Amino acid sequence: MTMNPPIVGAVLAAGLGTRLRPLTDFKPKPLVPVAGLPLLEWALDALDALGVTAVGVNLFHHADQVPTALAHRALQPVFVHEETLQGTGGGLRGLAAALPRTTLVAANGDALFDFDLAPVLAAHKAQGALGTLALRRPRPGEDFGRVAIDPITGQIARIAEVRGPNADAAGLIEAVFTGVQVLEPALIDALPREGACDVLRTAWAKRLAEGARLIGTFVPDDALWVDVGTPARYLEAQTEALRRSSNRRLPAADAAGRRVDPTATIDAAAVVEGPCWIGPRARIEAGAFIGAGTVVDTSAVVRSGVRLERCVLWPGATATDSATDHVFVT
Repeated sequence: MTMNPPIVGAVLAAGLGTRLRPLTDFKPKPLVPVAGLPLLEWALDALDALGVTAVGVNLFHHADQVPTALAHRALQPVFVHEETLQGTGGGLRGLAAALPRTTLVAANGDALFDFDLAPVLAAHKAQGALGTLALRRPRPGEDFGRVAIDPITGQIARIAEVRGPNADAAGLIEAVFTGVQVLEPALIDALPREGACDVLRTAWAKRLAEGARLIGTFVPDDALWVDVGTPARYLEAQTEALRRSSNRRLPAADAAGRRVDPTATIDAAAVVEGPCWIGPRARIEAGAFIGAGTVVDTSAVVRSGVRLERCVLWPGATATDSATDHVFVT
């Protein structure tokens, strides 16, 4: 009987989240809740579904909060605490050293996604690639750096300003990197031995220049992917997540897109529109209005007469004033 070689997973979660302030003054960015689930757990759930045998998470900002928040998970992560920020390259170097030496599937901890990782890994293995980037089609107006690949072979020609031997070839397809990558040990070995660095500008650049088999593969066009980098994108992520059925931890939506935990209390004189989520033991008082895109997390309270549009209440928070596009932290 042929056994599949083991794979391990990693989530890069050590960033400061400065663009997401003031929310990250209270929590590390990977723990900000999105539709009832910490951002980090969306990535960990995807890695669990892939069947990883071990998973690592690197930590820095508010590092003490993360192990406690993840204590309930069946597959406990290996935590790598960074004394100083090491960047994506240094972060992967530390995580790889703490995990078995085998194929590594890594995800950035600052993006919300719901696509299946199995096709990404399958493409990587089928192509005999040293590294694979999960890509998606660009959308109008986006300012993310572009990856260029050969439309026939999938071979990467450029990663932003990192240029390979065929960087100017005709007919290349441009794409956006989702933050998910598959790396073989020989690719990780190309990282500098010490110091902070960017994995794409060091290891990937070195192997690209050497002509290694480095590919990009596209996730489905309708896949959920949001860079949760700013408060505006954080609120966008809530609405996008609520509109989908991929978060299996939430109750099923009714015909209006409302997801209500059975332990929540909603006064008969309150109005609730979907898509929204009313979490466990949450309370919506008389005359309150819950507008589309609003998340009322665990044990949060919306006081009588308060109107909320596209708002988020973190667990235990209370909304005493009406608001639009606002996050209630306490």
